[in-house]
Amino acid sequence: MSDDFIKNVKTLLASGKGDTKRLTEILDFVKQSNPVYMSDYKYVQNLISDESSNNKMETPDVQPEIKLEDPVALLRLRLAEGKITIDEFRELKKTITEF
Repeated sequence: MSDDFIKNVKTLLASGKGDTKRLTEILDFVKQSNPVYMSDYKYVQNLISDESSNNKMETPDVQPEIKLEDPVALLRLRLAEGKITIDEFRELKKTITEF
């Protein structure tokens, strides 16, 4: 599977978008060198498209955009904003960095 797809799944996990359990299962499935189901592929692509659309609508041109390239940085941001607990941070970071 493409590294971009894996990066997208990790980014979604870090940002808290979508179903964490399903995204984790997709990531585990890919790690086992299994092909991704088309429904899972479309699910991830739709979430990424929604994420991009929401970021463009919410972010004014004056503020710099937060890049979704580093999932761990996003996790740190969510932790700092109080959106996740330290335990959730550790669990998600472990899932993201395992691959």
